[in-house]
Formats: sequence, structure tokens, C-alpha cells
Amino acid sequence: MTVKSKFFIYGFPLILGIIATVLMLRMPSGTQKTPKKETKTEPAVAPVVMEETKPPEEIKPPEEMEQPPNESEQPEQPEEEKAPEKEEDAPKTMTVEEMRQLFTSRVEQISQNKLWLEFAKRDDALLRCVKAVDAIAAGKRPVEPFDFLKPTTPFSAMKNAAGLLVVAVESIARFQESADVFASINTKAAADLFTELEPALNVLFHTLGYPEEITFRDKLTEACTIILETPVMEGEAELEHVAGQLYKYTNPQLEELQPVQKLIMRLGEKNREEIRRKVTDFAMILKLYAE
Repeated sequence: MTVKSKFFIYGFPLILGIIATVLMLRMPSGTQKTPKKETKTEPAVAPVVMEETKPPEEIKPPEEMEQPPNESEQPEQPEEEKAPEKEEDAPKTMTVEEMRQLFTSRVEQISQNKLWLEFAKRDDALLRCVKAVDAIAAGKRPVEPFDFLKPTTPFSAMKNAAGLLVVAVESIARFQESADVFASINTKAAADLFTELEPALNVLFHTLGYPEEITFRDKLTEACTIILETPVMEGEAELEHVAGQLYKYTNPQLEELQPVQKLIMRLGEKNREEIRRKVTDFAMILKLYAE
């Protein structure tokens, strides 16, 4: 057998085996086409894209939230429709003419006193009453609003049985007509009329410059308190002559009283007690209590 025949018998198959082995070793690396499988991660990319598409949907709710205010504006229309109902309550506050008519219709129920009836005929009678209450609440004498009650004779003093200088009987008589008017007032009728006129009286009161939070009832309470805090005493307090028609109390506590309280003190014991009784009844009916 020649060398060529041996080569083909033994060598050639061996070479083919080596070639086949090499090819077999390459086949696994050829089948590892996993990069193509990695491209299948595109579905994983798709959810990311879907998540990115969600924000536009989340942005829309705020736009939708802008619509409720427009819808909420519609309920405001019924509120505007209710406004006229509140305006219908406005007539409860009387006009000046209506207030005047109600006042004049009740004048005789309050008092039959002639001086009172003449006063009630004045067009500014209620305004004068409001100003008088304001002055008394401040501790002042209501000289301006009740100027028609101003006495024409000066104050005078005299010595009593004990030899003390006190207010003279003639001086007490100067204000007797005014005291009689006060004593003649029917407190129940006056309180009832006040209750009906209170809203209108508040309007008059605020024309004096007071803020809305302060009411005429507040001032009326203060005025009643000032009067009821006037000392209660029997007889007349001792006076001291200063000069001319000027006198002062020898008791320092009495001398420190408010001007309107000093006026009440000089009206005489009987008049003082009658004023106190009337004011107490009036305050109790209207429940006027100082805090």
C-alpha cells in the first residue's frame, strides 16, 4: 500500500474529524443570538412610554378642577336672589316720618302732662331725647336738648332749722315743673314705645357720630346708671358759699359727683326719690344692666 493510499485511509478521515469538531465548537457560539432576545426588551420599554403618557392625563384633572369654580358661581346666583329677602327686612327700620307718626300716636299714653304734650309737638322731640340721654350718660346736665326747661331765676341757698346752709325751697321750686313731667311718665308705656322705636332711635343716635358697634341702648344704660348712682340721703346736704351765686358741698364726696348728679341732688328729697323710682322701673322693664 502506497503512502497516498494510507493518507486517504487514515489521514483524510482524521482531518475531516478535526474540521467537524471545529464546526461543532462554533455552533454554540453561533446559536447565542441572545442580543436578538435582548431586543425583546422593547415591551419593557413600552410601559415606560405608557407611564410617560400618564402625566398628560394627570394634568387634565387640574384643568377640570378649574370648572367647579365656574359651577360654584352658579350657587351664588341664588344668594343674590336671597339678597332681596334681606332687603325686605330693611323697612323694619322706620323712616323719620314713620317714627314721628308712631311717637305722636303714643304721646298721650306716656303722659297727660301739659308741658310734656307741648314738648312732644316739636319736630325734633325724639332727637332732643336722644341728645339728653347722651349728655346724662356723660355725666353732663342736659341743658341744650332741654333748653326750654331752663329756670329763669338763679340758684339760692338758705339756712335750715339746724343752722346749716342748704339749697333754698325757692331754688328747688325752679325745677318743679320739670320734675312733675318726669313723675307723670308711664314707664310701661314709655318702655313699650322705646322697644318699637329702638331701631330708628339707633339711626338718630349714630347721627351724633358714634360708631355702629355702640347702640343707643348702651347709652341709655349708662344714663340710668349715672342717675341711680346718685347718693340717697334724707334732707338736704350742707353747702358752702364760694362767691356770688356759686356754692359747693362741704362733703368732698358730694362735691366730686358728676354735674347731672349734683343737679338731681338739688331737686329736693321728694323729687330725687320719684326720679329714682321711675328710672328703676324703666330699667327693669327694658332689662338695662351695666356690666
